[in-house]
Amino acid sequence: MNTEKKRIPKTGRSPEALLAEMESFKSGDVRWKEGRTWSMVYQVDEAHNALLKQASNLFFSESYINPFAFESLQRMEKEVVAMTAAMLHGDEQTAGTMTSGGTESIFLALYTYREWGRKARRGCNEVVVPATIHPAFEKAAHILGLTIKKVPVGDSGKADVEAMEKQIGPKTLLLAASAPSYPHGLLDPIPSLSALALQHQLPLHVDACIGGFMLPWVEQLRPDLVHPWDFRLPGVTSISADTHKFAYGAKGSSVLLYRKMDFLRHQFFITTDWAGGIYASVTLLGSRSGGPIAAAWAAMNSLGQDRYLELAKKVMSGVDQLKAAINGLPELELIGSPCMNILAFTTRNNRPDIFVVADALSEQGWYVDRQQRPNCIHVTVMPQNLPVLQQYIDDLGTAVDFAKANPQAKAKGNAALYGLMARIPFRGMVEQNVRKMFEDLYGEPASEQAEEAGRGDNIPEPARWMGLLNRLLSINPFRR
Repeated sequence: MNTEKKRIPKTGRSPEALLAEMESFKSGDVRWKEGRTWSMVYQVDEAHNALLKQASNLFFSESYINPFAFESLQRMEKEVVAMTAAMLHGDEQTAGTMTSGGTESIFLALYTYREWGRKARRGCNEVVVPATIHPAFEKAAHILGLTIKKVPVGDSGKADVEAMEKQIGPKTLLLAASAPSYPHGLLDPIPSLSALALQHQLPLHVDACIGGFMLPWVEQLRPDLVHPWDFRLPGVTSISADTHKFAYGAKGSSVLLYRKMDFLRHQFFITTDWAGGIYASVTLLGSRSGGPIAAAWAAMNSLGQDRYLELAKKVMSGVDQLKAAINGLPELELIGSPCMNILAFTTRNNRPDIFVVADALSEQGWYVDRQQRPNCIHVTVMPQNLPVLQQYIDDLGTAVDFAKANPQAKAKGNAALYGLMARIPFRGMVEQNVRKMFEDLYGEPASEQAEEAGRGDNIPEPARWMGLLNRLLSINPFRR
């Protein structure tokens, strides 16, 4: 960032020049329109994008800080909430709000239960969750002063109900589970957790931020993959589902539903002694953009159930194709039994190293989501991936062949860095390194070269000791 970029320019520039420069900024971004990414962007087609932009622009200036001032936004929010509740088998008592995304939905759910707990269960501050729960729960708990009790998952990769029950105690505030877990696309045993919540008279929040607008359609297509997980289960008291994911709305928007108003009322914040008058807010944000609300409403009404079902059918066909390819490579295996269009895969006994496979895929132009515990590659199959899916499958086979032929590659590049971060037992060291990366990102880059190095999927070559330590930690003396 040069000196001129740090100050508002004295003289404004033309819209044409600004838009051209902004377009040039995208040159280093991931190539999601080409289907080269497997997360982050949820796309139908250009016609749908055009509708979302038009709908959002209609409410570009409106601020939803006061729901009574803009009846149009209030109506659309209520209708989005009602449509979502009906899809997830709510009833006339189901209540909820829209939020800015999954993180805010999860934050508000925990805030609401904390406030409810202060009145109904004084002293309760523990949230019992499976270890695969989204980090937004930890983030919210950190801010709200709650304690997350993460329970190791079972051999299936799903929540271990018996182990979670053992963590329930006098300080337990609520239970939570995933539909499905983001890393591996595994649907937690929510029917059993519902029964557990009822037995112990605890709320149960289902995080369906990623699956809320996909699982209902997959259940119709493939009932063998999806068991009941929503308000059909009496122990489920709230659900979060992102409209900016598989409802194909605009970023950022989500829906947070409660079984009844008895819970939602604790989400409202009201103060009556401000000089500016009575202040009340329904969600975490004060000013709320009307654009995402309008875009979500337009998306749901334009696609309709038939198109959602059609899109789900197409991506699940792609999932079947990808699963068959992974199962056809003897070196690879799926993580668990995915329930929708999210899956993860790894190498058997880490032979060859999965992060070397990931590096080889990156070299071929794919943006790769690397994961840990276990080390694996995450894939969310979306409509924009389908035209290039066979190319990915071909490149995956080539990447596996490369990793087999180059076992020393685990000591180099991203494979060494990711491998070490995943294996190092002192997680505080990992946190310190990640924190430093963010300090460098949001601070002043040391040079133009440092700024270039921080872009995209390119991570600087690690020190030699990192590669050696990664190889040492990857040795399993019990492996056959």
